[in-house]
Amino acid sequence: MRLDRTFSAVGAAAIKGFVALVVVALPFHGRAQARPTMVFGLEPGQTSAVDVGLDYAYVRANAPPAACGCFSMNGGGGNLVVNMPHGLSMVADLQTTHAHNINDTPQTITVFDYLFGPRYSYRSASRFTPYAQVLVGGSDELSNYAFVRNSQAFAVSGGGGVSRLLSRHFAWNIVEVNYVYSRLPNAVNDHQNDLRVTTGIAFRIGPR
Repeated sequence: MRLDRTFSAVGAAAIKGFVALVVVALPFHGRAQARPTMVFGLEPGQTSAVDVGLDYAYVRANAPPAACGCFSMNGGGGNLVVNMPHGLSMVADLQTTHAHNINDTPQTITVFDYLFGPRYSYRSASRFTPYAQVLVGGSDELSNYAFVRNSQAFAVSGGGGVSRLLSRHFAWNIVEVNYVYSRLPNAVNDHQNDLRVTTGIAFRIGPR
């Protein structure tokens, strides 16, 4: 089926992105452990080697063609953050959101975003860590609307958030806000400009 082939292609792309992310980041992390001014660990004021997060996601999205106003989508996903020196990290972010009966129409939409890129965090002894990021990747859309059914397109996002350390192994990503732009078709201009807000929990993994 076309739907199965779409998710198979998405899964393969996500796996390749994760592998490339870890291969690129591991050498930087190895050098970071030797720096006396950069302590990797799980105590307050230290930086975990890797964070694995689970999120709830809310998206304010474009309206369907020929409709007025915007609509809301809900969903969730996960992310992998590999931390490096000087406040830098490499991020892999996967999110799926869904909406049905959009603006009182029969239209339903499911969007899967898979984005990868750098993050800068202001790390200090505080339990709160603000950060900013720019991610690039793709977006897949499954819909019962004829013009956008089973579509794939380029996507990019920019934004940031703040997290709070809860314990040695857990942190709370209090809020993250991103502008998400994609080239998914919409039968008008093929530009999607969405606002995505997420919150979630991250599991902290210490030095290797």
